Amino acid sequence: METKTLLVTGEPLFLDRHQFLFKALSDHFAQLRFSPRKNEWYEANLPRTVLKGLLTLRAGSLSKANAVFQKNRAAFVLKSRRAERDIQQLSEQPDLVFQLFGTYSPFWKTCDIPYIMFLDYTTALAEKNWSDWATFLSDHAREAWFGCERLAYARAKHIFSMSHVVKTSLIQDYGIAPQKVTVVGSSGDFQEPYTGGKTFGSRQILFNGSDFERKGGDIVLAAFRKVRQVIPEAKLVIIGKKLPIEEAGINNLGYIASRSEISDLFLGTDLVVAPAYCDPFPTFLMEAMNYGVPCVVSNRDGMPEIVDHKVDGIVINQPTAALLADNMIHLLTNPSVLVAMSQAARLKVKTKLSWNIIAKTIADTIAD
Repeated sequence: METKTLLVTGEPLFLDRHQFLFKALSDHFAQLRFSPRKNEWYEANLPRTVLKGLLTLRAGSLSKANAVFQKNRAAFVLKSRRAERDIQQLSEQPDLVFQLFGTYSPFWKTCDIPYIMFLDYTTALAEKNWSDWATFLSDHAREAWFGCERLAYARAKHIFSMSHVVKTSLIQDYGIAPQKVTVVGSSGDFQEPYTGGKTFGSRQILFNGSDFERKGGDIVLAAFRKVRQVIPEAKLVIIGKKLPIEEAGINNLGYIASRSEISDLFLGTDLVVAPAYCDPFPTFLMEAMNYGVPCVVSNRDGMPEIVDHKVDGIVINQPTAALLADNMIHLLTNPSVLVAMSQAARLKVKTKLSWNIIAKTIADTIAD
C-alpha cells in the first residue's frame, strides 16, 4: 500500500531538534502530520519535584534519579497508551507512524497501524557506556523496562538507526532481525550544506561542554594546558553552559541560542574536540563539519562513523590528555592538513550526512 500520510510521534523536544529531517521527509509524502507527546499527570511541577526528590534519595544522585524517573515500565506504558488514544481519536488515520526514539511506543494494546522507528541509542548501550542514563532501582524494574523496549522494537515495521553501533545492539541485545534495521546516519541543524568560505589560522579550539563530564571535559582542559605550552596564542572556547572555569586562554560562552552566532563561532574555529566517554551520534560534530571544521573525537559510540580517521578529522582510540594535546598541536601547526580535512568534511556532509539523503533512504526503504 502506498504511504500517503505519515504521522510523526515523539517527545516535543526531540521533534523540534529534528525539524530539518521532517522538512526533508515532507518531500516524499503527500501529508506529514505531527502528534507530539503530551505530559502525564506525574510530570506536572509538584508531583515531578516530589518524585524526583524521593528518587534522588533512593538512587544516590539527581542524574540517576532523572534516569529512573524517565525509564520505568509505568512511564513507558502511560505514554504509550496516551499516544495510542491520541492516534485513534484522529479524524483521519495515518498510513504509517514515524516514532522518534524509544522513550515509548506509539501503540500499546491495539497496534493496527504500522509504525517505524528512528533511533540514536538503546538502553542496553547506555547501560554499558554511561550508566547514569540507565539506572534502575531493582533487577525487576530493569527487566520490566527492557521488556517494554523489546516489545516496541519487535512490533515496528522497520527501524532506522543513526549508527551501526545501534544496529548491532538491536540485533544482539534485543533479538531484532538484521534485515529489519537500516543504518541511515544523521545530520545537523541545516537543510542545505554551507557553501561559503572557510579560513584557518585563528588557533581557536571549540568544545561543546553542555554535559561536561560525559563529553570528556576533564581531558579537554588537561590537554589544552599542554597545547598552551607549545602554542601560547591558542584559545579554547567552551559552549553549552556556564562552568566555574577561569583559566588563561579559555572563554566559556555558555549556551548560545543564536544560529548566526553559532555560525560565526564555527567559521572562526580551527578545530573541534570531542573526546567523549559516551556520545551516541553528536549533532555538534556534523554542525562543525558543515562549516569545514575538522574534529578530533574519541572512538566511542557513533563518532567514528561520523569522522573518518586522518581523512576529515582524527579518531583517538583511548583518549588521554597527552594524546589529545599531541593531535591538537599537530593539526594547529599544519594548516595544509586542516584545509584538506576541512574539504573532506564538507564533502561528507554534502554526500552522506544530509537530511535530504537520509529522508530519501527512509522513503525508499518503506516503499520496498
